[in-house]
Amino acid sequence: MLTRSIVLIGLMGSGKTTVGKRLAKQLGCTFVDTDDVVLKATGLSVRDIFERFGETVFRDHETRALQSILLDDTPKVIAAAGGAVLAENNRRAISDSSSYVVWLDTEPSNLLKRVSFGPHRPLLDDDAPTTLEAMSTVRKGLYSELADTRVDTNSLNVHEVVNVILKNLEFEGIS
Repeated sequence: MLTRSIVLIGLMGSGKTTVGKRLAKQLGCTFVDTDDVVLKATGLSVRDIFERFGETVFRDHETRALQSILLDDTPKVIAAAGGAVLAENNRRAISDSSSYVVWLDTEPSNLLKRVSFGPHRPLLDDDAPTTLEAMSTVRKGLYSELADTRVDTNSLNVHEVVNVILKNLEFEGIS
């Protein structure tokens, strides 16, 4: 039985949603994605918010979504948007929530192979390789600082990543 929530952090394409859904199923708990909560609250996709109102407005919605999810202390698996760690108040909320934080660490070159350049990734519209590299440079330290554990996903499939996390949870006495 899961004793506290798990927050998955990492760059877009690192597998937070895919891994999160499978992990939640394995643990028999709820899965929540901050992007889904933003969509439900606003009726707008990430791309629509970016195009109509800009990144700052999206980040505000992202913060509200993350904080509302964390207020509910029912143990669950949470996929935090990749940029959620940029805001100090989000990092503090995650830390204060007593959640177990898992950083899904993936090299930008591998992210390029994984991400679908579709409507839900507006930050990759211009120069995806350069953007992902820059995001990685800015965010790695924040992810590292916040994470209870880091999973290098570069050579692992989804099943293997879930198994690594499950072993870590068992070791930590969280499940």
